[in-house]
Amino acid sequence: MDDSPSMAVLGFRPHTYWTAAVALAGHPDAPRVVARRRIVFAAGRERFVYHQAAALEPAKAHALIAEVRAATQANAAREVDRFIADLRRDGVEVRVAVVPGGPARPSRSLEDILRAHARIHAAEGDFYRDVVASACAGLELEVRRVGEHDLPGLLGEALRIDGPTLEARLKAMGAALGPPWNEDHRLATQAAWIQLATPRP
Repeated sequence: MDDSPSMAVLGFRPHTYWTAAVALAGHPDAPRVVARRRIVFAAGRERFVYHQAAALEPAKAHALIAEVRAATQANAAREVDRFIADLRRDGVEVRVAVVPGGPARPSRSLEDILRAHARIHAAEGDFYRDVVASACAGLELEVRRVGEHDLPGLLGEALRIDGPTLEARLKAMGAALGPPWNEDHRLATQAAWIQLATPRP
């Protein structure tokens, strides 16, 4: 008898041109990763868009960012849709995606962002995380955003376990799967796990 879970949550850990993606299913106390994938959604001039924009005059910088947002969002949606289709063929459905967010930042104009290298890096992180979240929303998934740095604390609180216990469980999950099992996979798993542990109506 096939005991594969029928419902999974997608968790992500985006970077500036790719994201780790994990499908997590099961009971919150003992979930398992049913699939994982590296999804590349940007190449060439679609990468590091704010660094490129810093070398342009304002009008061209705005146009470039809008163009790259549209392109990378379409790329991400295509690849996430393929992931979901592969899961569906294995009898697993997905309705929710969790995309970690960065720290809260004050709202700034593009010109202000481009004046400081640290702001450029921060804006790019937010940009590509938002690309993945928007791509998932465009696929009609419910999208949940949780601060990346808040994940361990929130998950530990929801599961009523301490940090070392959470780390031990993540380590055991990785051992059961085999490599690769790095920080990206662990954070993507925690993102999905938040939804399993604190489901929304």
